[in-house]
Amino acid sequence: QGLLNHDDSGLTLKAGDTTVTLENFVVNPGSSKLYGDVLVNGQVAASNAYLFSLHGGTLKPLQLEGDNAILTGTTVHVSDDAAKLLNSTFKTDA
Repeated sequence: QGLLNHDDSGLTLKAGDTTVTLENFVVNPGSSKLYGDVLVNGQVAASNAYLFSLHGGTLKPLQLEGDNAILTGTTVHVSDDAAKLLNSTFKTDA
């Protein structure tokens, strides 16, 4: 099956003076897990961290748009590891 690398992918979360960037996503379709690098205020906090679990219960058939393969219907859930890191970084309990 292999891994799906999403280079230059990511998202940024910000609260006050704290910025968390999740980037360079890698999807393992065999385990339905998404991994990525975590930066806090520009400094690496974790590399290849387990960030999200992917659930394809409502997944629709693959669509092609040019060279891009589009999957819709996957729901994304924050992993326990990522939730702990985000709670600690943002000093919250979500």
